[in-house]
Amino acid sequence: MHFRVRRHVVQLIRMTYDPSIKRGRAEVVGSVKLINPVLSDDLRAHLSSNELSEFDVWLTTHHRANWLKQELAALTLAEQMAQAQLWFEQQEEGQESAQLVADSLLRSWHPLRKVLKQRGLLE
Repeated sequence: MHFRVRRHVVQLIRMTYDPSIKRGRAEVVGSVKLINPVLSDDLRAHLSSNELSEFDVWLTTHHRANWLKQELAALTLAEQMAQAQLWFEQQEEGQESAQLVADSLLRSWHPLRKVLKQRGLLE
């Protein structure tokens, strides 16, 4: 079994050998939302105990990896912002690509600033 993340869902895919084509065939057994990855009773009925165990391990690993990505992003944000500052300083005034990047940055900065204020981390 393997798992394919597609936007906000994860597909559970079972590989079975097909002797007629002499290779494996992928069968999507079902999917669950990543935001609330609970297997339905119907989907559980289609999975073996080994596949259920594989899903639990994958889910734990996936959540841990996301947590580590978030931590790394927070720990390196100041350094990345310093690099971004250097990049913006090198851009010509009025350059459209720099404006697009700045707009995107500001859209991301406002929610971060809000969270920092809510947590008492920003005056």
